[in-house]
Amino acid sequence: MTADAPLLLSALDNRADIQSAIEAHLDYLSEPGYWWTASEKIAIAAESRLAKHCRLCDEKKAALSRRSVQAQHAPSLILDEKIIDMIHQIITDQGRITRAQVDALEKDGLSKLAYVELVGLVVCIFSIDEFHRALDLAPPPLPQPKPGVPSQSQPPSLEQSTGFVPMIPKLGLTVANEDLWPTGFGANVVRALSATPDLVRQWKRIAGAFYLHLEEMGNLVQANSRVLNRLQMELIAGRVSAINRCFY
Repeated sequence: MTADAPLLLSALDNRADIQSAIEAHLDYLSEPGYWWTASEKIAIAAESRLAKHCRLCDEKKAALSRRSVQAQHAPSLILDEKIIDMIHQIITDQGRITRAQVDALEKDGLSKLAYVELVGLVVCIFSIDEFHRALDLAPPPLPQPKPGVPSQSQPPSLEQSTGFVPMIPKLGLTVANEDLWPTGFGANVVRALSATPDLVRQWKRIAGAFYLHLEEMGNLVQANSRVLNRLQMELIAGRVSAINRCFY
């Protein structure tokens, strides 16, 4: 544990929203999703944890072309080999995910809507796990799956003029989804998961606890819910983004 960890852990005593967001997402994992069963969702989360320490991923990332590395990840009883490889790439080498890859997955039977849900699940559990890692804590245990089948529901209006996957248009929110982003906002980084609205809600809650709520983004001075001012927060966020080579 780092020297600052006890101070950070003490500060968390006043942040019940963080634990609430984590618990809510773990509960969400235990339920059937849009295109994945509960068992598959939990397997996706478990596989994303393996990717962080995967030697094969290190080899693939170092290679000029990922395809030049013929070795395969350890098989899963639940997930297809190509799904496993994509989960690992989202964690370790997301900058080289191409439209052709996403299109190829669709040809192999994984719809783009199911891919959106996959990305959302990986992003959320990875955020939770990295938060724990930063505090030198073990990641929370994954839940047991509940029975049921995926809903296969989708928003009524989706378009694909931006990015690799269908999204709700900026001005295309319906009454059922009007909580996804503030009026006039609709940034691509938020809309990216909008084909599976509940994943946007999950991501928003986690991001709101770990960083800032979307509704507070316009406050460039000091959010009422934070001790750090916005300049301090963005200095940290910018440095972390640079280290992670984040596109945004």
